[in-house]
Amino acid sequence: MKKLFTSITVLALAIASVTPAYSLDRKGLAEYAKSLKGLKKAELKAQIHKISQVKNVVDYGSGSEKTWGAFYTTDRIASNNQCIDRYTAKEYYFGSKGSAINGMNIEHSMPNSWWGHTNNNAYKDLNHLYPSDSKANSDKGNYPMGVVTSPKDPNAFEKIGKGDAGTYKNINIWEPNDKWKGDFCRTYFYMVTTYYDLPWTSEGTKLIHNNNPWPTLQEWAYKLYLEWTRKDKVSQTEVDRNAAVYAIQKNRNLYIDFPTLAEYVWGDSIDVAFDPYTAITTCSDDDRYADYLPGEGGEPTDPTDPDEPGPDEPVIEGTVVFEEDFSCITGGDFTNTGTQWSGCDKMTATNGWEAGGVVKLGSGSKAGSITTKAGAIKFPGGKLCVTFDIKGWKTVEGKIKVSMTGSETQTKEYTATTSDDFETLTLTFDDVSANPQLKIETTAKRAFIDNIKVFVPKTTAIDAPETSAGTTNDYYNINGQKLTAAPALPGIYIHNGRKIVIR
Repeated sequence: MKKLFTSITVLALAIASVTPAYSLDRKGLAEYAKSLKGLKKAELKAQIHKISQVKNVVDYGSGSEKTWGAFYTTDRIASNNQCIDRYTAKEYYFGSKGSAINGMNIEHSMPNSWWGHTNNNAYKDLNHLYPSDSKANSDKGNYPMGVVTSPKDPNAFEKIGKGDAGTYKNINIWEPNDKWKGDFCRTYFYMVTTYYDLPWTSEGTKLIHNNNPWPTLQEWAYKLYLEWTRKDKVSQTEVDRNAAVYAIQKNRNLYIDFPTLAEYVWGDSIDVAFDPYTAITTCSDDDRYADYLPGEGGEPTDPTDPDEPGPDEPVIEGTVVFEEDFSCITGGDFTNTGTQWSGCDKMTATNGWEAGGVVKLGSGSKAGSITTKAGAIKFPGGKLCVTFDIKGWKTVEGKIKVSMTGSETQTKEYTATTSDDFETLTLTFDDVSANPQLKIETTAKRAFIDNIKVFVPKTTAIDAPETSAGTTNDYYNINGQKLTAAPALPGIYIHNGRKIVIR
């Protein structure tokens, strides 16, 4: 990916021995997080909680196999042994691996007093433990992280002083340095997701709801932290540290891996299903985050480059408007199809047959088809993409024909047969009608169909014609696709260059 991360100069951490094995590529990361696919908001956060649990707990303290030994890997600049301190501008240096650095402490970025000092996994989790200048650690105390309006020392690296935290007015607040704000926010997102069920107490209750799976963070907190993460994007330092922690603990901070994930949990994409296979990542083979504009939620845009993706560029999935995986079909298989199948709650079939979790269209003497029911696809009109898995009978018996209301029917060839893995086809339809119906049909005899998905393709920008007044009368969805009419369905849209919400 383009190394255009902001917030901090890229540091050469001493993780060369672990980074290649534990810095996942985009495909590997998607497989790691595949259980998040299709989830939104509270359900998404609950599943992140499940896969974020620490698998290998490192004991707290000094020693080569304890916290300070881990810091030697996660927070050391290899070229000069300097320790990365996120709390002051002072310079500290490592001695031997596992030895504590004089003048520094192990800092719980989320204070352990907030859950009663219990020596649990959260107490020892490297994802929120950082080496810190001892005085800075003491000054930070157990204060909530927020905006300091009356600092004790306006020139300090981090601000300590008075500020507001939601309904709590003029209380003690800790505010990180600007170049580390995003880092700490992503750490807090991880903590309230992984450990939401801790008995939160003390100052922690000023930003965390007790016994609350979602949102866990109070509204003032998650809104502020989202703002800070948008301004201070993920740095290469965070990416490298996340990989190093994964090598030790066997768990990841997914809010670093998927830098817009928090938008799907708390932000302006909470009504959009998350897909780890298409989401922006900080993986080395994904350069989209470099062009992502802060403040645009889970959807990347670039108004300085209004060009649509070229014909040879891969289609990037945006908002999913329909899915069917045929899990309702339990009978039959590829060689012994079950009973004739007329459809499910979202689709109807003509000459369809059960085939063990997939549908077989057609028979040895006639073609078959499957069609979405009226209203199953809710879409205001415009461009849509359709993707599905397909394989033929023992030999391919014809082509597959796909139509979408309002757009021209397309006929596609495929080569996979029953002895092969499924082949995935992706088709793009322009000028699709509002709330369309999708039809997939064989042109001759049999084909197996699975995993149908209809989605709005992402574009790199909104290219809206302007009126003489300098505004536009057109509406666009959040992925930059022009609508055929003013939107009637609930959602987030673009009009006159601004986001509007229709409820």
